[in-house]
Amino acid sequence: MKKNLIFIGLIVLLMGFWSCNNYGTKLTIDDMELYYTDEVSEDDAEAVGEYLQELELTEGGERTAQITKDGDTYQFRMVIKEGHEDDPEVELLANIIAMGLSEEVFDGDEVEVHLCDDQLETIEVIEMEDYDDEDYDFDDEYEMKVFDGTEIEYDYTITKSEVNDLGNFLIETGFTDGTTKSIVFVYDDDAYIFKMVVDEDTWDDPEFEEIAKTYAKQMSDEVFYGMDVEIHLCDPYFNTKTRVKM
Repeated sequence: MKKNLIFIGLIVLLMGFWSCNNYGTKLTIDDMELYYTDEVSEDDAEAVGEYLQELELTEGGERTAQITKDGDTYQFRMVIKEGHEDDPEVELLANIIAMGLSEEVFDGDEVEVHLCDDQLETIEVIEMEDYDDEDYDFDDEYEMKVFDGTEIEYDYTITKSEVNDLGNFLIETGFTDGTTKSIVFVYDDDAYIFKMVVDEDTWDDPEFEEIAKTYAKQMSDEVFYGMDVEIHLCDPYFNTKTRVKM
């Protein structure tokens, strides 16, 4: 799955590197020096660079990264500022990079992100999230968690951590009120999709749509690191009637 983020937090944590040590062949992409080793083709390295550009990860100050391969696993290695290797936000975004590179560049092959010091020595390894573990049951299309009466149904595109973050946000903002409500929450087409059943009168109500748009923006800012969020106003069968974008 591709999660196209505004990687502001991670960009700040990347730092430049100007040594001429032998890290492979160098590609210069905007403000980034991207090295690739003999285990990676030039075409693949260029595709990695294009993907990083799409994530806005190649601009905003000098930085260094490397793409290489160990056995069947690609390694994307990037320099970060000292002390940030255990930052949960960095780990989340690094995992998203790994999954994105796997899907968009390497045809589903395994990808690791290595958080490195200024000599490109590994400090921390972030592996792709395993969607085959006990957190997911592919026999059922959806799983469900309940937060103060609000049922959140979600599929494999959403992690349990993301569900918990969303549920806490719904409680904090007063969306939940102890009564039974149901929403469907998935990730599709570069955006989180928040589907909720509403009265038919609100499907074409500009005022309600503006409220939903504001709430989507708040959800994006406070829960999902600036990623796109859409709120879908649905009929009782969760068929989308109005699609509200940020």
